[in-house]
Amino acid sequence: MRSWRRNPERALEAELRSNRPEPSPELVNRLEMRVRSHGRTSRAGSFRVAFAGALAAGVRAALASVGGISYAATGATQAVSKVTRVVHAHAVTQVQSAARDQYGKPKPKKCRKGTRRVHGVCKKIKKARGVRFRRPPFTG
Repeated sequence: MRSWRRNPERALEAELRSNRPEPSPELVNRLEMRVRSHGRTSRAGSFRVAFAGALAAGVRAALASVGGISYAATGATQAVSKVTRVVHAHAVTQVQSAARDQYGKPKPKKCRKGTRRVHGVCKKIKKARGVRFRRPPFTG
């Protein structure tokens, strides 16, 4: 397959382009002056924007007068409620079984004497310092 770059007629195209007629400098200057004097004004663009805004306001006023806006809002609200009903995630329930009853969580081991469990760890109990209060001796 031949590439389009290896076209033997390319030389002919180059020759035709080089011999192409050019406009006279006087014509170019006259066209340039005409374009500058009759340039596009920003008034035409602002008129289009104003016309589009007025048309949109008119349509909105017409819909508001017959209740179309509230109808559209109600439809959107109903659509959202339908979607939330379809997409609603259900809670996962745990199945009770004999294996779960038999091999449930292991009970924590008892702490040694003089300690107690704090946040799952056995810690030593601090004893009160000072005078020990004992029963009075039996006199009886």
